[in-house]
Amino acid sequence: MSTPTPGTATAAIRAIVFDWSGVLTESPLSGLRRYSTELGLPETALDRFVRGDQEFAKVERGELSVRDFLKGVCVRVRDEHGVEVEIRRLGAAMADTRTLRQPMLELVAELSGRYTLAVLTNNVAENRDHLASTLPLDHFDFILNSADVGVRKPDPLIYRELLRRLGCDGSEVVYVDDFAENLPPAAALGMTTIEFTDPDELRVRLAGLGI
Repeated sequence: MSTPTPGTATAAIRAIVFDWSGVLTESPLSGLRRYSTELGLPETALDRFVRGDQEFAKVERGELSVRDFLKGVCVRVRDEHGVEVEIRRLGAAMADTRTLRQPMLELVAELSGRYTLAVLTNNVAENRDHLASTLPLDHFDFILNSADVGVRKPDPLIYRELLRRLGCDGSEVVYVDDFAENLPPAAALGMTTIEFTDPDELRVRLAGLGI
């Protein structure tokens, strides 16, 4: 678990930024793992097609459509495992990760008005409308979607763009993400980083920062 950036003055925190999938929503891998089991494959067999996969990275940078990505996964799973994957069922399994965590929505509501709030997400262009329609946008100043800027976490450029939009120094920002690999570039810019595990633990970590 990450620790607060050394030397961060908690009284100076002005902004809190949340990852979307896996923080504001349920785990980004839960739907794929259920479908993998249905296919008779190991539970984590489909994980690698969204985590650390270069084709999925293209989707999150807006360079490849979701449909073309899903078609490619169907071919790769068939070639590697000899299993036929239904493209619609695969898409639905990925969409299962959109379920919002109610405790996180409650936390966001409590923080709203006291801090600048934003979402930084590696996401796809096709999810833009979904994000806008499901998140309580009145609580967030903006959503920074990787597909809209052509850069994804953990590329340092997207964190610099985040700070530019916030109008804050890194030391004034808390960043929360469930993927540990996405935290070091934020910390390098002075942000206080928290590796998300669950809403209750996050509340404890924020309280420790005086939030």
